[in-house]
Amino acid sequence: MPKVSNIYRKKWDLDQLEERFRRAVNRGCKRSGQVFVFFRADDIAIPSVGFTRLAEIFNRHQAPLCLALVPSWLNQSRFAQLLEITGESERWCWHQHGRRHRNFEPTGKKQEFGPERGVAVGQQLELGWQRLEAILGQRLEPFFTPPWNRCSQQTLDALEEQRFSAISRSRGAQPQSSACLPDLAINVDLHTRKEEDPEASLSKLLEELEESLATGCAGIMIHHRCMNGSAFAILDLLLAILQEERGLKMGTFRELVEQENKIS
Repeated sequence: MPKVSNIYRKKWDLDQLEERFRRAVNRGCKRSGQVFVFFRADDIAIPSVGFTRLAEIFNRHQAPLCLALVPSWLNQSRFAQLLEITGESERWCWHQHGRRHRNFEPTGKKQEFGPERGVAVGQQLELGWQRLEAILGQRLEPFFTPPWNRCSQQTLDALEEQRFSAISRSRGAQPQSSACLPDLAINVDLHTRKEEDPEASLSKLLEELEESLATGCAGIMIHHRCMNGSAFAILDLLLAILQEERGLKMGTFRELVEQENKIS
């Protein structure tokens, strides 16, 4: 089971947390004026108590969520259960998250679609897409999130050839994608935080949140398997605060790509 970050192991005063999150959100939004926010939940495929709680929170707030599905973990039965939990709605953006979510790099940081796999990444992308399309049909959207937010240049080239509309990785990810394949960057990591001290972790998270909102586009990453009760409560709090902010719009990859196409 993935580790719960230390920030969520401390018992926080929710009233004080609300004030600190509200200040960070307000400051970031004031620096930008107009802000687009999307949430991306990774490692989706297996129905669970944690996934159910995540979906309940987003449903309660009527908030959009991009759901990154691992093809090899998913089957018809599991997806039917996921739909029972989420309900049918355009607020959900079901898209592809790798193929097997397995590391193939012998050294260095983990990657499923890294340099070690060479041009084989194109076939792996296609196999993953075919499996998801057979299960989801028209619900599947043409976006790709690489496991661990990393991939090779060959992967970027293959994504363009297979007419994916965009990729989503961490801010500043290399190699850079071309204008034909927008990178819908994550700049806030809610749940895989590595700071040992909870207060330092919270301060860093609030700084990330403010700075991301100040750019005009905040991408917030969720890992529901790393969440405990405190993490769900803080997510619930954050969604409520974001929805109260004037000049802030929440959407999915779909709306973000449409918005960027209008600007270009």
